[in-house]
Amino acid sequence: MSASTPAPNSSNASSSRRVPLDKRKRTETSCDKCKSRKQKCRKEPGHDACRYCIVHNIECLTTQPRKKRLYGSVEGLGTRLALLESLVKGLLPEADVSSTESLRQLAMTHGIPLPDAAGSDRHGDNDESGEGEGDDTVSLLPDQQGQVQYIGPGSSLSFHFKLRSLVGRSAPREFVLFGKNAAAQASPTASDDSLSNPQSNPTSIPRPSASRSHQRRTTPSESPNHELLIRTFFDHIQPDFPVLHEPSFREAYDAWLLNPKHADPSWLCSFMCMLLLARRVARVPLDEDQEQFWWQRVQKLLPLVIFTSSITAVQALLLTALHLHNTNHRDACWNLTGTAVRIAHAIGLHQDKIHAGSTPLGREVRKILWWTLYAFETLQVSSYDRPSAIEHPGLKISYANERIVGGPPDFIAFSTRLFLLLGSACRAPRTVKFNASDESYVGPLSPAAGVLRDLVRWKDTLPHHLRLDAVDTSAPVFERALMIMHASYHYTIIVLCRSALLARASILTKTGQDSTNSALTSMADACSESGRDLAQTLLKIDALGKFDAVFSCDVWYMLASSSALVLDLVCLNKLGGTNMSESRILLSQLADLAQRHRRNPYMPGTIEKFASLVPELHSMADSLTSPVRFTEPKLETHDSGPQTSLPPPQLSQADTEPHIYHQSTPGTGAYMFADQIPGRMYPDQPYMGTATTIHPNTRFDRTTQMQFMDFTINNINDWNWGDIGGLLGPEDVPTMHGNPHVHGPQPTGPN
Repeated sequence: MSASTPAPNSSNASSSRRVPLDKRKRTETSCDKCKSRKQKCRKEPGHDACRYCIVHNIECLTTQPRKKRLYGSVEGLGTRLALLESLVKGLLPEADVSSTESLRQLAMTHGIPLPDAAGSDRHGDNDESGEGEGDDTVSLLPDQQGQVQYIGPGSSLSFHFKLRSLVGRSAPREFVLFGKNAAAQASPTASDDSLSNPQSNPTSIPRPSASRSHQRRTTPSESPNHELLIRTFFDHIQPDFPVLHEPSFREAYDAWLLNPKHADPSWLCSFMCMLLLARRVARVPLDEDQEQFWWQRVQKLLPLVIFTSSITAVQALLLTALHLHNTNHRDACWNLTGTAVRIAHAIGLHQDKIHAGSTPLGREVRKILWWTLYAFETLQVSSYDRPSAIEHPGLKISYANERIVGGPPDFIAFSTRLFLLLGSACRAPRTVKFNASDESYVGPLSPAAGVLRDLVRWKDTLPHHLRLDAVDTSAPVFERALMIMHASYHYTIIVLCRSALLARASILTKTGQDSTNSALTSMADACSESGRDLAQTLLKIDALGKFDAVFSCDVWYMLASSSALVLDLVCLNKLGGTNMSESRILLSQLADLAQRHRRNPYMPGTIEKFASLVPELHSMADSLTSPVRFTEPKLETHDSGPQTSLPPPQLSQADTEPHIYHQSTPGTGAYMFADQIPGRMYPDQPYMGTATTIHPNTRFDRTTQMQFMDFTINNINDWNWGDIGGLLGPEDVPTMHGNPHVHGPQPTGPN
């Protein structure tokens, strides 16, 4: 037999079978035209275009990605798909997995983001992107500075627009979102000693031995006016806005009394803001120049504070932001809050391990400051529907220890966890496309439904001493804090579920029939129930004399509850055969409460505007059953700044008929939506003073626009960034004899 043929060398065979690159005729990536025609794309060497595009004079473009290869056998992929379908059917028995479109619709209903490859065709994607851009355009609303501010589609303002449109009260008005930001007209020229030497300020009350003020003021007790405001701050503002540490602050205060020229700018900024905030709570009558003087000191200190990375800088920015928020500068409040977050990250407030060398009390104070900052920013996010500057707040830091800082056991942990849930509630609607319906995030596997289950679990796991029925047995100092925590719980549910309640009310109004989506109606019922519970909680706080209408979130919670009650009445009115009396009575009581507190001449402008909306919502609810004719509103102008509308001091008719309200005029109902911090309040007092009350027939100009610095290229040279010598310098508060919380004749002498 012939010899067997030798096998060819493998290397020679592979090299002989491979086509050299210069002779390779297959294009590495086909152009779009050849790919659409499913033909071979041939590019000649030295040419950028393929042969087909050159012949037909077509631009040769390659924009479509290469077709991905599927690795694995058909049997393996089929088994995997069958397992995935079984898993989906097990979790959602009613799910339709028969087609790709049904799966896509299922994911959209439950708020599950899809990859780009699983989205709709390019035409549909373009439509969706266009719709999203349109929503973003609508959310850019003008402010009083001629600029635009982004207000998200899930904001309180957008919700209120839809509510007014639903009940037929969408009259054309100009909504005041943010206050003016005018530069200071005339900065004071007082020296550093003006805050410690009364002779340097003609508005202060002269005292004996003023020339030796530095020597005689060695203790806080020798400065009764400042001491009154400091004590008021730590008694009534600090408990629910824990920013400062009282022993540390008083130590720095004593050092400042001895040598005011060497005070820390951040500490001095906090001190000025403390005077501005506590002055309203203590009801110290001051002329406008004195308060303007304090604010201009803050205005000059802020550049130095912003460029300082320290705990005192975070404290100063938070107190300044709170003051700006309450005086119609909520845009500046948002900016300063974000700056405080950045500084807090820079100094490691968000991590437990960045505490080497500090005392146990110092570590707990850092934790409290971080969680106060997070709560304050989250409340603003819940109103504006803007992205939060704190992405993961609780991954690397624990809660403060009540045994060290004081408070009921587990109170700080549960209240902090509640604000984390509020942050989750703010993020839940962001998983839904802008053009999705209001029913798209209420499914059982949706983020909103998951947050609602977490909220119910939070309430079920509360220890007995933190439940609402334990308020009567709690210490008086903790009564308000406990009730505000439960009010925040119901507010979180309202923020989470108000879109579902609005969708249900819209369906009932348009069709006259209730929605067939059980998840939607269940979430709407949760919102209605929380609206009633929140109203009852606020009324109970007022019954205890601890309702805050000066600096805290009580009025904001009242507005949220009133909005939910109005929508609840709309649904009950359309459903028929249901008892509407409870919601109607609660809304009437809230309107009466708002009108009563609006008589307080020290109520800030922002809170007063919130309070002015509650009686209007009550009037809108009354119009559901008894329509009334409203005057044609006029567009609001801002030539003289935003104005407020208050009832006259003589309220004999309101006293006899507590549920009759004056309709706010369109020119004064400026709508502003933002949030505030949870607050602790002093016991309520009557606002109408006796004959001995100072300024009995006047009210504090709460809408005075505090001049805020405008960092533009036009006035940057006006600031002396390094001259700390002109920044310090305090001034006394005029002597306030007697107890500011007691009206009428009082014994003379220091309080």
